[in-house]
Amino acid sequence: MDGFTPIKGKCTWWREVPKDEDTYDIRVKADDKRVTCTCFVEGRFWEYTTATVPPQCPMWRQCRYYIKHS
Repeated sequence: MDGFTPIKGKCTWWREVPKDEDTYDIRVKADDKRVTCTCFVEGRFWEYTTATVPPQCPMWRQCRYYIKHS
């Protein structure tokens, strides 16, 4: 499953992957590093900075497969 693991307290199908370009770039501050967030089932994705990643998938109310991971 491409290294997918549910994030505690978030939708089971939500995954966050740091952008490789920002991981080793010392000029980018920790809060400004980009994160690609995807809905594992629906195939949608969003890009946020580390400081602005939402607590849940932006479309969790419309997701047919929404299952909260505890």
